[in-house]
Amino acid sequence: MRLRLSFFALLLVNTGAEYLLPNPPGRYNVTLTTGTITDYNRDTRTLMLSIFQPATCASTAPVLYMPNKTAEYQGPWIQKMYNISFDLTPLLLEARLPACLDDLSTCSPHAPILLLSPGYRGTRLYYNFIASAIASEGFIVVTIDHPGDTNIITYPDGYAVYSNLSNAFDLDELTRYAYTRAADISFIIDQLSNATAMAKLLPRYRSRQFLSDHVAVLGHSLGGAAAVLAAGQDPRIRGAINWDGPFFGSLPASGLSQPVLYVATERDDDPRWLAIWQELKGPKLWIKVASLLHEGMLDLPTLLQAAGQETGALADLFGTIAPTESVRILTAYVTEWMNGAFAGKVGGSLLQGQEPDRFPEVSTVRKDNF
Repeated sequence: MRLRLSFFALLLVNTGAEYLLPNPPGRYNVTLTTGTITDYNRDTRTLMLSIFQPATCASTAPVLYMPNKTAEYQGPWIQKMYNISFDLTPLLLEARLPACLDDLSTCSPHAPILLLSPGYRGTRLYYNFIASAIASEGFIVVTIDHPGDTNIITYPDGYAVYSNLSNAFDLDELTRYAYTRAADISFIIDQLSNATAMAKLLPRYRSRQFLSDHVAVLGHSLGGAAAVLAAGQDPRIRGAINWDGPFFGSLPASGLSQPVLYVATERDDDPRWLAIWQELKGPKLWIKVASLLHEGMLDLPTLLQAAGQETGALADLFGTIAPTESVRILTAYVTEWMNGAFAGKVGGSLLQGQEPDRFPEVSTVRKDNF
């Protein structure tokens, strides 16, 4: 394996040129705006956001996938964290996303909104492509960097904030950050209906308010725990989606009434999710995706594929499923779950397991209240 990875690294370094990620697969093009909102009631806590909105535009242009400062920090960190023999910095530096840059008047503030919270220590930027894919199906997707446990946050003025956390997973620490993230999510929902705040965040748009009553939350890993916690604390959240995250904290004594989708990967065996299953009182579905591993839910496999590199050398990290297929699966299940949650009737042929040939990698573990 080491020889394969070393040769792979040589190929990656020799690309040395920008590469473009695929167009999002849905019926819309997508705009991308980044900016900050600050909660002055919690120690001037400034959240960094990326907003992906469905739009119709004549053409797209390549935009930076990740700020250089973030890429130069994250590349070596990934290498050390996962014991990879090469640095992924060039892959992160050279990636570009296709996005609408011309007339943005076709963006509607009335599209349903999905807030996305990343994994522990992970940046929101690892989910740029999958967020774009979901947005292309007609949703506004807002990805969030949470100060404190995000490795590095590079703000628009170039100032960067780093976490000083260890790589050890301490249960009390993870629980604390899950609750902090849940509070971040509720604060963002507060701001959606604040036209002044939205005008500052999205200065290229006319003053507008977004639909704070059409919001769902998606999270990966620790972000998944935060999504479920937030739904338990904030009735404005219409549904929660957890991508392969254990649960930390506790739900209300009455349980959680909103619909919850849990998407597990091949190695999912965390008993903490099973322990809260009975506390989920609304529609609930637990599915597993074969050949997909935890880190395979990030954009990294898609980046490698777009750069013309093989992903097989990192199968122990990402799984063996093709990146295009995992994106199709995650996008399809999120889309059908969101549509059902906002319509007040979660169901549909895909969720009910009535399309077994569409995604044979997916199996239903448990479901109830459909």
